[in-house]
Amino acid sequence: MKIVLCIAALLIFAVYMVVFRKAHGDIVKQISYGPFTIVAKASSSKQYNMNYGMVNRTDVAYSLLYNGKAVQFPGSLQTNTGLPFLWKVYALTDLAEPTLIAGSQSLYLIYIKDGQAVVEPLMKQSHDFASLQFLDAENGQPGTYFEVYSKSDTANLDQLDSLYGGRYLMVGEHAVLDVQTKQIWPFNTNNEAVENYSYPNPHGAFAFSPDQKSIVFLAEFQSWNSQDEDLPESEHALVVYDYYKDKGYTVKFDDTDTRMVDIFSATREWFEQFFEWNQTHEGNKLQLKHHEHPVPWTGRFKSNDHYYTLYPVKSGLVPIFLDFVLHQMSWTKEQIVKDETGEYTGRRIELVKDEIKLDIHFDEEEQSLSLSKHLYADDTPESQILVKKIADAFDAELKSGKHQEHFGRILSETKKIRGLYKTNKNE
Repeated sequence: MKIVLCIAALLIFAVYMVVFRKAHGDIVKQISYGPFTIVAKASSSKQYNMNYGMVNRTDVAYSLLYNGKAVQFPGSLQTNTGLPFLWKVYALTDLAEPTLIAGSQSLYLIYIKDGQAVVEPLMKQSHDFASLQFLDAENGQPGTYFEVYSKSDTANLDQLDSLYGGRYLMVGEHAVLDVQTKQIWPFNTNNEAVENYSYPNPHGAFAFSPDQKSIVFLAEFQSWNSQDEDLPESEHALVVYDYYKDKGYTVKFDDTDTRMVDIFSATREWFEQFFEWNQTHEGNKLQLKHHEHPVPWTGRFKSNDHYYTLYPVKSGLVPIFLDFVLHQMSWTKEQIVKDETGEYTGRRIELVKDEIKLDIHFDEEEQSLSLSKHLYADDTPESQILVKKIADAFDAELKSGKHQEHFGRILSETKKIRGLYKTNKNE
């Protein structure tokens, strides 16, 4: 009886969906690109959403014509997407002959050969969204990584998206297309880890070798399949993948030695500071640079929240930094209106004079010391500039070699979670 009721409820819901999905009309635009015509059709409707009730929905579906005839795509274009049409069409505008990349979660290269339109698979649908990234777009290094999503915005439907600025295009993080020769190199199609490091983490290519045969990815150690005794002290590495040979290797590094405070903020400047390419008989080989003296620790000013953070630090840096801030402001200790330490909140120091309110926060467990405007003060351009000015001044002292003894070591998050640190290694 329960099964019958469930089936009846589903049928009622299906009818409800059909009745309440009301079409609002379509917008159709055509774009000419050489012998190709790209048709963009935007369909808007109202449909029922279990969480929000009736909602507006717009889908933009693309199709291709070659000399007036529809270009046919393989059935895999429709596999499991829920949106069985072309999501995006891109023109490779650096090429003399009209060439396109189109698809959804599967991507295809479309070009003319012997008077016929050729549709060549670049990547098949996987669990991730399809993605594109030129490996050599920024002075021979990777450009912007982006994923391919279906479009719902009807603005600029008569304009064709373009890809340009590089020769080697990484597709879906598992293939490289030479856009000039149209040669394709699939690599790591089974998405296997290298030496138990999963990559890319985060997504996208991080660097490109001088010989243009190896891609560098940021990677993280797979702790889920490792016993306590097998966990590394530093969980990050670089995976260097030779897509010609479909083979990769890791360059392991110590987070503390390379000042890797946050894998998501790794920059090309950081890469060039701590790594170098060595020419061998097998090609370019990536290795760690030798530094005669440790690179000084500095802080980080984040423009999104205007916090200046020092990490990993010991408690001995707190009075030094407090005195530095007071000196920069030409203040005395009378401006310290609150200095409290909570078991879970850490130490908070509040500085106030006239309309200026600043917070200094130290969390010993997280080894973090930060400066910001007061938590409940207005976030003004003046407060942002002030914190940045103090941050730059303190960084200048740190770069000169001062206060380095008050920095500790970056500890493994996995080891902390598993309770493997029995003593404080930073003292």
